[in-house]
Amino acid sequence: IKNLKNLKNLYIHIFIYSTFEEIVMISDEFNSKIWIYFETNLKPRTRKEYFKIINDFNKEIGHDPLTLTSKEAKQYYNYLLNKMEHNLISYSTGVMRLSVIRSICNFIEYYNINHGNKYINYFKEYSLPEPDRLIDEKGIPNSLEINNILEAIKERDDKKAFLIFSLAVKCALTNSEICKLNMEYIVLDKTSNSICINYPANSRNNIARTIKIPDDVAKLLDEYIYENNIKEGPVFINKRKNRMQLRDSERLIEKYCKICLDNNKIRNKYTLQALRHAGLSYMLAGGAPKDAVANYAGITGRWMTRYDRIITSKTYNQAVNYSIITIQ
Repeated sequence: IKNLKNLKNLYIHIFIYSTFEEIVMISDEFNSKIWIYFETNLKPRTRKEYFKIINDFNKEIGHDPLTLTSKEAKQYYNYLLNKMEHNLISYSTGVMRLSVIRSICNFIEYYNINHGNKYINYFKEYSLPEPDRLIDEKGIPNSLEINNILEAIKERDDKKAFLIFSLAVKCALTNSEICKLNMEYIVLDKTSNSICINYPANSRNNIARTIKIPDDVAKLLDEYIYENNIKEGPVFINKRKNRMQLRDSERLIEKYCKICLDNNKIRNKYTLQALRHAGLSYMLAGGAPKDAVANYAGITGRWMTRYDRIITSKTYNQAVNYSIITIQ
């Protein structure tokens, strides 16, 4: 080590762990152009965590992220997924590592652009799915309960609630996607003459999503837009005439779940997420391939095993024909 101290532009980072000592070396260029910014602006503990993740990337890919290809970004992403699947790291650790490497590459991209060079942060395309947990059958409504909730809504002529719940069950939209739905996102696919929702790429994962709307739900959507004279902007608004918020839509499901519970029409209170899980379970029970359902729902196929317990249960084996959920 004493001899190395005399060499210029050589940076050695030593991390001492409880059981071993490891010397990590990164390129001089990365140190002088990129790392110096983080070394200057981060607190010691955070700085140490960042460098551990750079080291992790370095060991897996073979070099620091000063250069990055699409293939290398995918390799590191799959490496994190594999570690999570084998319980080598927790879900929160995986999310943190991906977030840190994305932030570092964001800065590298910014640095290169300002210096007239090209650099693409391919990690913008990636986000980790939710933890792989099997979903309890008791936590999602069966076909009879779904129809009972829809019937309660229909009896009260609440077309807004009926459409929202239909989008969750038959289109697998999340609560967030329902609230963010704009008139501009609704398009006509001329090849199939069907209505689609085209969500643009977002800042979280930079991935666009297109959902084909079943004919029965498309009819409901078309009627709702016409009756409410919606020309642009949010499809769903709240009582204050602003875009509907997550809590607004959850209050709707709470309202109708209470009505159904009081009349012994359902077993439990359910959320919009539970309705979405039910819809996905029915798609799988009806024989749809996991990858196809995952793509439709905008999630990663490898996480579809969470529905295995549901689709093999007696409750959902009755739903081989997905049309058992009646939307009229």
